Amino acid sequence: MTRRTKNLLKNLWFNLGISIAAGNLFVVYRFFGTMDYYDPGIIITPVHLAISFIQGTGAGFVNGIAITFIDRLVDTEAFKKRSFRYTLIFKSAAYCVSIIFCVALIFILDYLLDEKTSSGSQMDPAVGTALTLQYLVAVFIYMMFLNVSINFLKEANKKFGPGILFKLFSGKYYQPVVEERIFMFIDLKASTTIAERLGHLKYSRLIQDCFYEITDIVDKFKAEIYQYVGDEIVLSWEMDTGIENNNCFCLYFAFRKKLEENRGYYQQKYDLLPEFKAGMNCGTVTVCEVGEIKKDIAYHGDVLNTASRIQGLCNIYNKEVLISESLNKAMPKERSFIRELIGEISLKGKETVVGVYSLESV
Repeated sequence: MTRRTKNLLKNLWFNLGISIAAGNLFVVYRFFGTMDYYDPGIIITPVHLAISFIQGTGAGFVNGIAITFIDRLVDTEAFKKRSFRYTLIFKSAAYCVSIIFCVALIFILDYLLDEKTSSGSQMDPAVGTALTLQYLVAVFIYMMFLNVSINFLKEANKKFGPGILFKLFSGKYYQPVVEERIFMFIDLKASTTIAERLGHLKYSRLIQDCFYEITDIVDKFKAEIYQYVGDEIVLSWEMDTGIENNNCFCLYFAFRKKLEENRGYYQQKYDLLPEFKAGMNCGTVTVCEVGEIKKDIAYHGDVLNTASRIQGLCNIYNKEVLISESLNKAMPKERSFIRELIGEISLKGKETVVGVYSLESV
């Protein structure tokens, strides 16, 4: 099963679970303990409640499928480069259409589940009581709010980065936590020269395009985007995840390959092929939640500073990727990569020298 298929199924189960739960929650909120909506003279019966729950489940199921289809529809390069507002408006409009189908399904289920239809009679007039205009408007508004909320939550998750929003909600890092992590600093080569040549606006579009390219790759190699700093992106892995299948090594070269595959686009639009350099290090960091007006998860420790300094050596030694000695020791030996000792180098701000290795893909 491909990674794309796994993500699709994961999204499908999430949408189905939320939608079905919300559909049944609406039934509880709207009908439980109230007067029977078929006959206001009596309390609603378990039979009618059961029918309502079936309707809620059916509508939720259709809604979950529809949301997944819409998500798949906008999961394209063209939509990924659109603004948050554009995506939200498009999805909301698509949700309106899907909700119409869900409301229609409620009509159908109400007809099929009505006991009197089993005798072949016409639709019971009570259906008109149950499915009043006010009721349908309430269903529509409820489902629209639900879908927009799910959409907003997903977009917010993208804003913070995969998994970060859940960590903020769970309070995992409310108190500082010590972790073993790998960090990679990726920076655009000759950025000052390129910025002067392209101008500020076109240069910013170049950075946008490059960072769009890395999005799927980050997901594929299980990295977390820690920060965007100008033309630099900082990635992180938990130690075991970064070592697994050489994820931290493979990511950079997959990124470079994707840029080369789109050489024609960059040559035509910017008259250049962007090239990057990277520095990597691993070690112990402290992770904690910071900020009040704008919350974020921050990593503190010398590991990041060292990784940044190592990346700064790439130009000096004319290398694309440099890694620390500690990361070289932690990573298993693979024939797919060539690692050569550059030397024991004194980095700015550090009292002890650091072993630095070059990394190349075979």
